[in-house]
Amino acid sequence: MPRRPLSRSQPSGPSPLALRRAASDPQAFGEFYEQHWQQLLIYLTRQVVDAEIGLELMSETFAIALEQCGQFRGSSSGEEAGWLYAIARSQLSRYWRSGRVEQAALARLGVPSAQLTDPEIDRIEHLAAMATLSEQLDDAMEALPPDQRDAIQLRVVDELAYPDVARRLDVSEQVVRARVSRGLRTLSERLHPDAVGGGVS
Repeated sequence: MPRRPLSRSQPSGPSPLALRRAASDPQAFGEFYEQHWQQLLIYLTRQVVDAEIGLELMSETFAIALEQCGQFRGSSSGEEAGWLYAIARSQLSRYWRSGRVEQAALARLGVPSAQLTDPEIDRIEHLAAMATLSEQLDDAMEALPPDQRDAIQLRVVDELAYPDVARRLDVSEQVVRARVSRGLRTLSERLHPDAVGGGVS
């Protein structure tokens, strides 16, 4: 999806029915996108503690929303947001399981992956309070069971492929995937104990 310059205030809200109109009116989906993209980007960035991955997850989330907007049956802005964040949580779950962002919907729509400049990364990290999260992440990592901490270090931090991690730890790939998935979920819960699906505080 196209990226907008990060603003310091949210744009005025669209009609609560923008998503329902989007199936036949592309401009309506643009209104929906403008209303939600910045808060969704902050939410996803705080979940994965990485601005670029947060952007990739946001882009794929909106691509899926665009493809499936004809399925939306709600009638309020709250239901619109809940529907969008349900897609975002599904993408997060896929990311936690696989260690990568799936971009199938973007590929189907022919949308290239967006690239962030250093100032944009800094701005997103500032909005998402990443400095504080990084400190909390260190503490949360230390609190993990050693097997999960080692698996996350090798797979997520060192960016090794699952087969390489399995060889390093002398376990199966399935075991590594399970450790990474459980560990990342635990980290997210500890970093965001009060998080809800509808947005970020």
